Amino acid sequence: MNRSEKLSNELYNSVLGDPWHGSQIKKILEDISVENAFLRPISSAHNIIELTLHIDAWTEEVLSRFNGNISAEPTMGDWPLPKKNTEKYWQTAKQKLFTDTNELIAVIKKFHEEKLDELVGDERNISLGTGFSFEGLIIGLVQHNAYHGGQIALLKKIV
Repeated sequence: MNRSEKLSNELYNSVLGDPWHGSQIKKILEDISVENAFLRPISSAHNIIELTLHIDAWTEEVLSRFNGNISAEPTMGDWPLPKKNTEKYWQTAKQKLFTDTNELIAVIKKFHEEKLDELVGDERNISLGTGFSFEGLIIGLVQHNAYHGGQIALLKKIV
């Protein structure tokens, strides 16, 4: 297995597979009702739908970078606001995350190994997530998924 395949495997595990640290995001989100997704049990914290949209926003942005686009804030914004409080919207938001993840996985699998060491962006910019190699970008996204997946799991227990 080459590096591209290993990285795509790690990303798959974080959202759809069997990660070392616990449940994958798909499993965590599985039985959360629309009411609970929009509930805000901690007034100063993001709710489940906002966290889900945030994870997808950065998945989409990383995909954009792997497709050769310039690093930017995600098209949806860093913390996209939910547009509707409906079951259909909640199901669509989750499915979009899974679809975007699968699309990124497919791109990573075909990504030339030599390019994995190339820098994304010229300098380190924390808010844009630049100054890392393409490999570092995927590792960071996997860490990002674990961090926010853990937040969702805790919120799920509270609600």
